[in-house]
Formats: sequence, structure tokens, C-alpha cells
Amino acid sequence: MQGTPISMPPGHIQALMKPMAATLSMPREWVELMAQAATICRFEQGQLLQVEGDSAEAMYIVLRGRVKVFRTATTGREQVMHVAGPGDHVNLVPLIDGGRCPASLQALTEVDTLVCTVEAFGALLAREPRLALVMMKDLARRQRHLVRLVDELALHTVQSRLIRLLLDRAESAERGEELVSLTQTEMASQVGTVREMVGRTLKILEGLGLIGLEAGKITVLDRAGLESRAEA
Repeated sequence: MQGTPISMPPGHIQALMKPMAATLSMPREWVELMAQAATICRFEQGQLLQVEGDSAEAMYIVLRGRVKVFRTATTGREQVMHVAGPGDHVNLVPLIDGGRCPASLQALTEVDTLVCTVEAFGALLAREPRLALVMMKDLARRQRHLVRLVDELALHTVQSRLIRLLLDRAESAERGEELVSLTQTEMASQVGTVREMVGRTLKILEGLGLIGLEAGKITVLDRAGLESRAEA
């Protein structure tokens, strides 16, 4: 999918890549190589970057905004696998194994990304082979996240999964991270259920005094109480 090419000073690009460099422990020279090997594109809110099952076009490094990584059932129901923010890369797997894209990518907000094509990524690894080991370690970290997701969907109730989502978002907000507002439908797609179940569960939690619901905003009132119910 084509975004709108934009230009940025090299120093600004490298500054925006600092979160990724910190997560992957990448030296400055590797960051510079990646910045030189890629182009910058802007995607509008709601625009698809990549569609599940298509041939891989590129790996995307999020510089600004949020990208939803999801799969869609034949019924149209979505399962969100990950929401990528600044410093995250998405769509690496098909660049490595040569297969088709395992998930779709959609901009939740206006998004600026560093786009590293299949050819550019291959040339980058040929120039700096040690980068491959770094990316493999990060893939292993992401696999652990997916194992946790499978565990949540298979072994925990909807209420437990929803509570964990609320707690994770509360912790992210406390760290000062920018959060995108979620509709009940979007929450349902993240915890593997339907909107009606999310609505009922939120009302139950509100009735127990664990959360507050006002004008579409959810406030955690009793974290310890939520944690105890998540583990039940």
C-alpha cells in the first residue's frame, strides 16, 4: 500500500528512531544505516499499510503514530495481535522467510513510518550481518508476546482478558505514553470477543466499583480489586 513520501532532515530521523535503538541496543552507526536504506512515508488514519496474505512489500518502522497489527476471520471478525507505536517495527517476518504477510497493518492515527523495502533490507543485512542477530532476538521477544496472547485467549475468561487490557493501558498512561482511545468494538477485537460482551463486562466492573465510566472514558478506581479478579 502506498503512503505519501515525505522528507525529514537525517538528524531528525535518527532522533525519532531512538526508541527502537534503545529497545534493540543498536549502536548509532546501525541507526544511520537503516535511516539511509529506507524512505519515509505518511499514512492517513484508517489507511492500510499491508494486507494479510499479500506479498511483502516492506518492513515499517513507526516514527510517529500508532499502527494496528491484526488478522481477520472469514466472518469479518478481527483479532488484534499488537498495536505498534513509535520505535516499533512491523512486518519483519515475511522479509526473513520470504512468505506472504501473516497479518494486516492499519494506521490508527496519522502515521509516519520509515519504509525499508525487501531489497533494501537484504542489502542492509549484507552490509551489516550482525544486525540480523539483533532482529532475531527481537523476533523471539515478539514470539513470547504471541504465546501470552494465545494463553490469554485459550485459558482466561473475557472478563480476565478485558481487565488485563485496562490494567496494561493504565500502566502505559502512568509511564507517560500516548494512548489512542479505544471504542468497545476495538477493545473487543483486542481481547477476542464481541462488543456486546465488552459492554456488559464494563458495566459489571463499574457496578463493583472497580472502574468509572463517564462520557466514554474509563478510569481505574480499584487496581488491587481488578488484579484480583483478573487472576480469578
